[in-house]
Formats: sequence, C-alpha cells, structure tokens
Amino acid sequence: MSRLPLMSLDNQQSHGRNAKGEATRQRIVESAAELFHAQGVDGTGLEQILRQAGAGKSQFYQHFRNKDALVCEVAVWWEHRLFASMEVHELDSLDTLERWLLSAVDQLEVEHCYRGCPIGTLAAGLHDNDETTRAAVSQCFRALDSRLRDALNQSQQRGELSEEADLEAISHFILASQQGAATLIKAYGDSSAGRLVIAQAMQYVRSYSVND
Repeated sequence: MSRLPLMSLDNQQSHGRNAKGEATRQRIVESAAELFHAQGVDGTGLEQILRQAGAGKSQFYQHFRNKDALVCEVAVWWEHRLFASMEVHELDSLDTLERWLLSAVDQLEVEHCYRGCPIGTLAAGLHDNDETTRAAVSQCFRALDSRLRDALNQSQQRGELSEEADLEAISHFILASQQGAATLIKAYGDSSAGRLVIAQAMQYVRSYSVND
C-alpha cells in the first residue's frame, strides 16, 4: 500500500516530462512554420529555428529525424490552420467561399504583401528528390481541394449550383486561382491583382449558378 503514492508520483513526473517535451516540439513546429513562410525552407537554417523556439539540437532530434521531417510536420500544421479558417467561414455557399478566399488576401495584406500562401511557399521549396516532403505538401493541397469540393457540393445540393457543374474541375480551378493570387500579391507587393484574380474566379464559378 505504501508504494501506491510513489507510483502515482512517478506517473505525474512522467506526464510532466511528456507535456514539457510536447510543448518544446510544438514551439519548434510553430517557429519553423513562421520562418519557412517568411524566408522559405532553403532560406531557413535549423539553428535559426531552434533559436527562435528556445530549444537545443538534442531536443530537436528527440522529436524529428531531420529537417525534412520537420517540413512534413509544418505542412500538417498549416493544413490544420487553413482548415480552421475554413470552419470559421463555414464554406456552405458561394458567398462564404468568396469571403474565405478574400480573408486569405486580407491576411497577406496584414503581412504587408511580403509573403505568399504558406503551403505554396513549402511547395516552391521542393527539390527533385524530396519525395517525402512532396507527399506531405501534396496531401495538404489534396485535403484543401477536397474541402473546397465539399463546399461546392453543398451549394449544388441546395440548388445554388447547376447539376452540370463539374465540381472536381471547379475546385481545382479555385485552388489554382488562390495560389496564383497569393503569388502575384507577393511578387507585386500589392494585393490589387490578387483581388482581381479572386473576383474573376468567383465570376466563373457563379456562371454555373442556377439563378444565372
């Protein structure tokens, strides 16, 4: 009986160590996400990430095999962030879809139009032999594309979009337009061209509206 409190204390200490380790891991991922977005993957060194995260190399290698493994985790992190932004806008109609696309432009304006899409930035840093990181970035784009298609399907089910609309093709088009808009915003240092791209993309999507 006297050993039970000691076992409980051991469990508490183990939980505390695990929680501390997870907090360190999260700081590394978040720091990498911020720096990759600002500077690109190739422009960001591991030491810079660890310095911003307040972590050491030994802590890094407890959680990640190498930098490529960290890039994969960052892709997942951004995927969750983008999905959360979609949930805020609910994405159940063409109007909410347009608001979500424009909210991404708004965010780039907050960042002074110096950055593009975070996932697009990861994709731009891929090399020919980066199969593991390519798979992670590809999965993120596929997940976003699927979520856009779900939103279009809801619009179609409600009678907002014509049954003749090819939802797969339209979701690809929307995603490509969003990526193109973000790239132009970063290249020009101004959001006006990006907003025009989004407006034209939505005009095309609405050409399949039942009311049109």
